[in-house]
Amino acid sequence: MNLNKGYFIIGTDTGIGKTYVSTLLYQGIKKLNGGYYKPVQSGAFEMLGKLISPDVEFLCEYNKVPYDTNMSTYLLRAEVSPHLAAEIDKIEVKPEKIKKHWEKLSEKYDTLIVEGAGGLFVPIIRGEYYMYDLIKMLDIPVIIVIGNRVGSINHTMLTVNALQNMRIKIQGFVFNCIEKSYDRTGYEEDNRNVIMQMSGIENHLLLKYGQDTIEQIELFRFLEESAK
Repeated sequence: MNLNKGYFIIGTDTGIGKTYVSTLLYQGIKKLNGGYYKPVQSGAFEMLGKLISPDVEFLCEYNKVPYDTNMSTYLLRAEVSPHLAAEIDKIEVKPEKIKKHWEKLSEKYDTLIVEGAGGLFVPIIRGEYYMYDLIKMLDIPVIIVIGNRVGSINHTMLTVNALQNMRIKIQGFVFNCIEKSYDRTGYEEDNRNVIMQMSGIENHLLLKYGQDTIEQIELFRFLEESAK
């Protein structure tokens, strides 16, 4: 199995199922000594005197594994951009601490699903450090999660062009069907075709609404493909 040391998951928008996709990817790799990492979590909540990451909680419950505090570095209470949440909590986010945590996890796991917070330009430290800086620091390819709906072409191509200009490799796309209604117009399929044609990137996964697993053959084909 020829997998990268990790894959960084970003979204083209909010509410497009980034955590859901990360959960299914983790489900597929965990038997191969795969792990999950959420470096910075906004919207953490308190339970029994401890802060809990909602994304980690969802992933662990879905995959029927114990909640693992080692899956996150920074837990921030406010459900806002990480830079503002950290300021509200009076927490200084240090990239070097994230890097050390990443290195320890990389020693333990053969590959990691790393879930970002939002999109490429989300600030982590106001005016200093952004999501794309974190991706560069970890030096792993990006998986772009796309909510396959109206507007996705523009959102996706802005993200692709930015990543390419930064010389950050793109593993591929995950087209996530986030609306239950049946596509009567064919626009979802057309979205996919236009995005792949414009970007020159054909490696992708297509998730149906409510899909609860990814076929192993499809998953490993997607993850083993050379990033562009």
